[in-house]
Amino acid sequence: MNGQMVLDKIMDTYRPNFDVEEPYEFHGEVYDAYAGFSMTSAKYVLVKRAELWRAHCFEHAFFQCREEIHAGDLLRFQEQLLEHMEPELVRGGEAEPVKDHMYTYLTGVFVSEKAVSPETLQTLKKLKFRKNYRFAVRGFSEERLVLLDMENRRIYGNPAAKDLIKGYKKMVTFQYPHS
Repeated sequence: MNGQMVLDKIMDTYRPNFDVEEPYEFHGEVYDAYAGFSMTSAKYVLVKRAELWRAHCFEHAFFQCREEIHAGDLLRFQEQLLEHMEPELVRGGEAEPVKDHMYTYLTGVFVSEKAVSPETLQTLKKLKFRKNYRFAVRGFSEERLVLLDMENRRIYGNPAAKDLIKGYKKMVTFQYPHS
């Protein structure tokens, strides 16, 4: 199974619940695909006007399949996340997210046909972003990164992507390191 086949399989699992665009350009960076998700939950008593609480949840996932993924590719995603994704996709250009915002995940999924270098893996493990808004009263946003190594049939991720890795492992039947 090659990287494009794996990416197609991943996108098939996203399609039922996400709005998918293939390919997708975001501030000059071209991604093979983008998947956006939003959900609103609310609890009310008897009538909708008697609302007890409301929560808005979002995820923005960006996918790239390349012959080889380098540390620079991950750092470029991190830079784009800080400069454009978080301010625009999470906060909508405002100082903070919308009222009742619970969380927004900013996810990067990279598929490398060739083996991933130790330098790239070190960079991946170090990359993290988590931001609370109004001491988490307005929720939080978090970066999750997943890297699929097709040559070695391995899946890696940053610490925030731990649960994602388990799902991807089942999806593409790879092994993944526990450390």
